[in-house]
Amino acid sequence: MTAKKAKTAAKKTAAKTAKGSTGAAKPGVIATIVEIISRETGATADEILTVLVKKFPDRDPDGMRKTIGIQALKNSSSKERDEKRGLIYFNRRRSAHASA
Repeated sequence: MTAKKAKTAAKKTAAKTAKGSTGAAKPGVIATIVEIISRETGATADEILTVLVKKFPDRDPDGMRKTIGIQALKNSSSKERDEKRGLIYFNRRRSAHASA
């Protein structure tokens, strides 16, 4: 590695360290989706998107909608169709401690 490349790599590492030194990380989009569908009432894709747009205003709503489509289906244990709300995703998996 040349001296110039080493200097550039050191700058990139320092920049990443400076960005990441803000403390504890906040839950991301996927963790938030799982949290929302784990509620007793579940959530529709539109309800999830509303929460995500408020929580992550810097992110693209269209990209988050695509993420919801994949992650809500993947992380839900069941779905129901309601006349008023539409398709509702639920995460009704119980922990080992809940059944004891």
